[in-house]
Amino acid sequence: MNEIFTFAWQFFRNNFKYVALLSVPFTLLAFPSYFIAQQAGNGIGYVTVIGLIVYIIGFAMYMSSLIFFMSQAYQGKLQPIKSNLINGLVYTPLLMVTLLIANSPLIAAGVIMFTSTSLQSLALPLIILGIYVSLRSTFAPFHLILESCKPLESIKKSFSSTKGQVSKIVKVLLVFYLATTVVEVVSTSNTNIELFNTLMFFFGVAVTLLMTAFQQIVVFKMYISSFGNTN
Repeated sequence: MNEIFTFAWQFFRNNFKYVALLSVPFTLLAFPSYFIAQQAGNGIGYVTVIGLIVYIIGFAMYMSSLIFFMSQAYQGKLQPIKSNLINGLVYTPLLMVTLLIANSPLIAAGVIMFTSTSLQSLALPLIILGIYVSLRSTFAPFHLILESCKPLESIKKSFSSTKGQVSKIVKVLLVFYLATTVVEVVSTSNTNIELFNTLMFFFGVAVTLLMTAFQQIVVFKMYISSFGNTN
């Protein structure tokens, strides 16, 4: 794990300016989501759903763009940011489908927990299954984009390439979950100064995007290591 994090830190540090600039459009994308959430308040309606859809599409595009960036930077053939944003946009629908399939047991468990009382007994098994499938599908986005696999094929390949690495993946996800939780708590702490609250929100978004990039670099290193390429 030390080798993986050392590689990720050097990779992230050497390409920090590129990653920061790549993250700017998605930080700005948080503006509509933020104000939609403000208008929606605590209610769950079409406004909240629109905000959630904007977030999901933006996140998928960011992930796709990051994967193109990581592959190019690793090979020393980095393309302009605009090019990777366009490539990321092209792959966004396929990545969303892949993530939807990979997380379908968890989604089903959530639907059951909030809508059905007669099927509650299925929720826990679906959650356990969902966590397992999600972990084993960690490399699916890389197989999808870098190897031009179809969604189901990318998930199948991920099950193979994550063999023996699940414990490492769990450790990585836990570390970054705790880190992003701290950032979220700090950045969403409300004060009586609305401007300060807004600035803190976008600061939290920017930091979270950078942390997500670093996390994906760690996962990328694990992905390429699964093929015996440990350079």
